[in-house]
Amino acid sequence: MKKAIKSIVNGINSRVGKFLVNRLLPNRDAAAIGPIVFLDHLYPLTLKPDTAQIPTGEFAHPHRGIATFSYVLKGKLRHFDSRGNYDTIGAGGVQWMKSGNGIIHDEQPLPDTENGNVFHSLQFWINLPSKNKTEDPEYMAVQAEDIPSIILPDDAGVMHILIGEFGCDASPVKTFSREFIYHLELSPKSSFSLSTKEGIGYAAFVPEKEVVINEAPVSKSKIVIFENDGGEMVFENLNIKPADVFVFGGEKYMEPIVAQGPFVMNSAAEIADAYKDFFNAKYGTINYSI
Repeated sequence: MKKAIKSIVNGINSRVGKFLVNRLLPNRDAAAIGPIVFLDHLYPLTLKPDTAQIPTGEFAHPHRGIATFSYVLKGKLRHFDSRGNYDTIGAGGVQWMKSGNGIIHDEQPLPDTENGNVFHSLQFWINLPSKNKTEDPEYMAVQAEDIPSIILPDDAGVMHILIGEFGCDASPVKTFSREFIYHLELSPKSSFSLSTKEGIGYAAFVPEKEVVINEAPVSKSKIVIFENDGGEMVFENLNIKPADVFVFGGEKYMEPIVAQGPFVMNSAAEIADAYKDFFNAKYGTINYSI
């Protein structure tokens, strides 16, 4: 039995500085998928070869109560934060940052001549359990070669386990609510079936080329929201070139959720405290001279 599709959502375009992003989560049909409360798709953009290597600081911003998760499809992404963390990931790499009790970060997309200076990425926000919202921030950069990948049966392609587990394989990135994000690279003219589990929320995102998901064609930055019933998710690539699809979700978040701006907490009072601590400079400052 195939898992029922609740809806297919286009998302809403939004400007983040010079970048155009498609904001896919939250949406009219889903405030969250498991603990994942936010998904932005930064459309492919050709950067100038002389793009600055260090951010100007004008887009530095705080977070509290979530883990941010950035994935690069093309190009490179440089990270700085107020806890002194600094790194750069390339295509296929991930940046994970547990904001915990408060941090300021800045990210700088960089040109990559091997990909025609195109930058293309995703960012997820993962809501932390209340006990983890008070912990100190953490940061991890994982390059593509350190992401576990498995070969799909019948030459259907490859699954990259960006966060979470699949079978005996697990990403090195920390999890808190059995959250998972898988990147499927489907071979031309192929299909792959994925079984679902009770008590777990599921969604799928298709960035560009069409993928047929449980008989529904999906393409061009759309997200598929699944019902809570069981069943299989069947992904078919009818193209003559590879196609990408991201499958993500996790356990339902059982605590209250209050979100405002860059903060996701459990009460309005905690949101007020997050802003107060930020304006009182308790999150620190970023040192860009590393």
